Amino acid sequence: RLAREELRHFEQVQKILRERGLVRRRVSASRYAAGLRAEVASQEPGRLVDQLIVGALIEARSCERFALLAPRLEPSLAGFYRGLLAAEARHFRQYLALAGRYRGDLSETRVAARVDALRDVENRLVTEPDDLVRFHSGPPAAVVRVAKTA
Repeated sequence: RLAREELRHFEQVQKILRERGLVRRRVSASRYAAGLRAEVASQEPGRLVDQLIVGALIEARSCERFALLAPRLEPSLAGFYRGLLAAEARHFRQYLALAGRYRGDLSETRVAARVDALRDVENRLVTEPDDLVRFHSGPPAAVVRVAKTA
């Protein structure tokens, strides 16, 4: 159900882009995404658990970003983003529940420790300056550099 809803959101975004005459283009992974991916364990069951936790963290950050963005958009897009916000909050909980369900021989304590460790990495990635601004990037590095010199 979660995967179907994610795909539906992708299709809705595609439709909005088409209606606005915009073309989707492939972009490289952001520092944020690459940084989280680098922290995922290489062996099972830790790998799956980490991937699910990373998914949960991304959903939570998306929720935060949609909440900030929605009030600044035209009404039709604002409603769409508010809908995404609610879905992302639900997805956050679902991904964490899946991590607990598929933890294999990992203890609940170990899973909780991974949530804490990955949350710390995610927080660092989203607060450190970024040279390439994306939806899940940190503050723009150029702005941070200017602020430090002022």
